[in-house]
Amino acid sequence: MRRVLFILAILLGTTIMAFTGESMGKTAADYGAETVLIIHYHRYSGNYDGWNLWVWPNMPTSMDGKSYIFDRSDEFGVVSTVKFSNKHTRLGYIVRLNDWQAKDVNADRFVDIPESGVAEIWLIEGEYDHVTDPASIDLRPRIKAAFLDSLNEIYVSLSAPVDTKVAEAKVLIKNEQRPVKSIEKADPTDISFTNYVKVTLAGTIEPEEISDPIELVIEGFLPDEVIVRSALDDPSFYYEGQLGAIYERDFTTFRVWSPVSSSATLLLYDDYDSQKCKQISMAKTSQGVWEATVEGDLHLKSYRYSLFSYGKFRETVDIYSKAVTRNSLRSVVIDPARTVFDEWEMDVRPSMEKFEDAIIYEIHISDITADTKTNVVNRGKYLGLTERDRTGPEGVKAGLDHLIELGVTHVHILPFNDIHYIDEGIDGQYGWGYDPYLYMVPEGHYSTDPSNPLSRIIEAKMMIKALHDSGIRVILDTVYNHTASTGEGSPFDQTVPYYYYRTDRTGAYTNGSGVGNEIATERPMMRKHIIDSLKMWVNDYHIDGFRFDLLGLFDRETVLAIDRELHELEPTLLLYGEPWGGWGANVTFSKGDQKGTQVAVFNDNLRDAIRGSVFDPKVKGFSLGSRAKERRIMRGISGSIEYSYDIRDFTDDPAETINYVSAHDNQTLWDKNSAAMPDASQELLLNAQKLSNAIVLLSQGIPFLHGGVDFARTKNGNDNSYNAGVELNKMDYSRKAQFIDLFNYYKGMIELRKSHPAFRMATAQEIKENLVFLDTPRNIVAFILNGEATGDTWKEILVIFNGNIEDAKITLPNGSWNLAMDEARVSKESLGEIKGEVILRAASAYVLYK
Repeated sequence: MRRVLFILAILLGTTIMAFTGESMGKTAADYGAETVLIIHYHRYSGNYDGWNLWVWPNMPTSMDGKSYIFDRSDEFGVVSTVKFSNKHTRLGYIVRLNDWQAKDVNADRFVDIPESGVAEIWLIEGEYDHVTDPASIDLRPRIKAAFLDSLNEIYVSLSAPVDTKVAEAKVLIKNEQRPVKSIEKADPTDISFTNYVKVTLAGTIEPEEISDPIELVIEGFLPDEVIVRSALDDPSFYYEGQLGAIYERDFTTFRVWSPVSSSATLLLYDDYDSQKCKQISMAKTSQGVWEATVEGDLHLKSYRYSLFSYGKFRETVDIYSKAVTRNSLRSVVIDPARTVFDEWEMDVRPSMEKFEDAIIYEIHISDITADTKTNVVNRGKYLGLTERDRTGPEGVKAGLDHLIELGVTHVHILPFNDIHYIDEGIDGQYGWGYDPYLYMVPEGHYSTDPSNPLSRIIEAKMMIKALHDSGIRVILDTVYNHTASTGEGSPFDQTVPYYYYRTDRTGAYTNGSGVGNEIATERPMMRKHIIDSLKMWVNDYHIDGFRFDLLGLFDRETVLAIDRELHELEPTLLLYGEPWGGWGANVTFSKGDQKGTQVAVFNDNLRDAIRGSVFDPKVKGFSLGSRAKERRIMRGISGSIEYSYDIRDFTDDPAETINYVSAHDNQTLWDKNSAAMPDASQELLLNAQKLSNAIVLLSQGIPFLHGGVDFARTKNGNDNSYNAGVELNKMDYSRKAQFIDLFNYYKGMIELRKSHPAFRMATAQEIKENLVFLDTPRNIVAFILNGEATGDTWKEILVIFNGNIEDAKITLPNGSWNLAMDEARVSKESLGEIKGEVILRAASAYVLYK
């Protein structure tokens, strides 16, 4: 305590010091460079161990970043001089701890480079804005963050501790002092001498005052403006109506929700390239909504918003944009009637009786059509998936025809809503799409003309209709757990700063996603945006389901609302997601939380049992002979229900589990097995490729296949190829020609599942009554299905999985059986009768019936 008091005394005695720069009158040439950034960094504790910089060119061209150390110190703190041999007009920077252990400020920050080529800035711990004039630096104790988290409570993080027993606080709104009831420790378990306090007002702040400047003054600290955060969750700020550009033939109404803004201006541009715009003042209506109505037919007019909040103007596109200019620089008004093609109104969803009927195949729009050895015309585009009669080497079917031939019921398409880090219209761009910018606009890179706002809309619909016409439903992969950027790089942060993201008590963005931020799904207006955008994809684009990236970061109430509202709209929509977050995340929707919903989750328990660890390539699974996996395989086979006291997992219903063994994340199945057993023969690897997804396709629940797994897709061992380009990621149809027997085996298994309802039971009770596991030798799992009771044409079905990497023996029960599938063949008709003791080939699956 003595040391803390000593430090506090020093801090409270600190005055404004006269700091000086070192670049005055210098140019980049003086440093032997074209661009120079000098960064001074101050931490209140004086501890700089492990802190370093990440700097990257941002303009005129965005480039990869690099780590730089602070290599010297001065009276302010530590200093680094970053030099570039090329001319850049803007640099991005992040102050981080070690190798991304933490960030000083989570948002990406940027500095404009003057004509001299040298920029010098000063950073104070936790402060978003940098200082360019050293004479204005003030290092006295300060309020690091103050958040209005209810209409009468302010939570405050301080740069130094304060004694709450004697501390005094003042709250001023438009310079009018409001009575304070108390200042106390914010954390009840804390001591009274703390740097985290709660200021409670004697009364409440009225909703209409939220946009006024609110200042907090605590004796001995520099004052600060209060940021309105969780207070906006109050029902008085919830707007149920339609937001965005609401088009009518004779006028368009623009609505944006921004309760914290004191003014809002609509910027309506003459054309897409001109900087000339008409500035139209917007009027504040109810619940914090700003509105303007503009007369005339505004179809294809571009616009932005300028919002004034927390002392600065923030210009942004509309988060409710349904159309944009190239690279989403401006929002665009559209007439819905003019965003369709002639046949669109005849589009019909392929029929589906129950969720367990689905067989999902994961694809990426570019990957499936990019192979230059095919005759696909619109490679890597939406339209590439509309083309028929497309072939690859040796005449194998490619693109859409490949999907039709394989027989899957659903394609899961990696995110194709607006992607941030793809420069639309430039050849060679590639990304998976897990860096979202806007949620209600298709990505322009996959269109034939990104500069035309209608191109991406119409062509995405053409792709969806082509798939529907082929009997295939479309699932859109969505990323509502984070956005590509925050702060100035996020239209959400520009619209209502700090509202749409989770932040900690210092205002730092929390990082449960592992990529810098996480969306606050629990906030009512964020939840509304998620549901509004999902409904738009269903209504406007006829999407048949959604996969939710890192669903584990969603709050349960939002998941229930998605389930309820989307299934009221379309009962057959397939909804599922990943029940986990990034490393160290606070998971709020995990395996088991989906019980009682119509939302499924990925079954990583079964995945890891079949293939082994996705994190350690050397760890084998059941399909390559790993021992003691039988019980885990049985749990997956039974749909992960509570089948018995020792065969039980996380579901109440088989439709709650997405069974899979590989996906775009981690190594492909072929690469994983090759790494786990590098000396294995090709025959054994092919057998494991068959056995792995035989378990997936013949288990109860919903099967999911990674695109290309049916012809041994490889990425040369790359386990995270999101930025590895088209050549590595493409589906290589020469492998389909090479491994056509494997493809036909998968095709046969898919047809087998579709033809026999015994593999698609709809309830836990039905499974418990009609699935019986057999006693088997080690590393073999076998079970019998009562086909007659499930409406199957086969009375009894015997399934055997041999996880040994050598041949094994088993004695078949109950007399003679017809063989439908072995290690090499799958057939609708009997391949012959067998009985008694039989030899099972290494790493193989068998289906027999009576």
